[in-house]
Amino acid sequence: MKKKEVKKLLKENPEFEAWVVEDSMRVRAVRSNPGMAEELFKRWNDRKRGRLDFDNISQKTKRASEMLTGVQSIMDMMADYTKKL
Repeated sequence: MKKKEVKKLLKENPEFEAWVVEDSMRVRAVRSNPGMAEELFKRWNDRKRGRLDFDNISQKTKRASEMLTGVQSIMDMMADYTKKL
């Protein structure tokens, strides 16, 4: 998308513009790469309709699981260390 197209998209969809402005990372992404606005618009529109982004949810769940596994291993190591004392 070109800058003119992005401006037109934002003018036609003030709710989308407000959503973009809420997060400074979104603003930076659109300013650095105007083509990103189209992808953000699709995500926003899907959320607005109530559709779930299962790919995003599964990625976040996987990351959380990995973090919890790491914490669990640290806790196990601490428990083993206290048993040895």
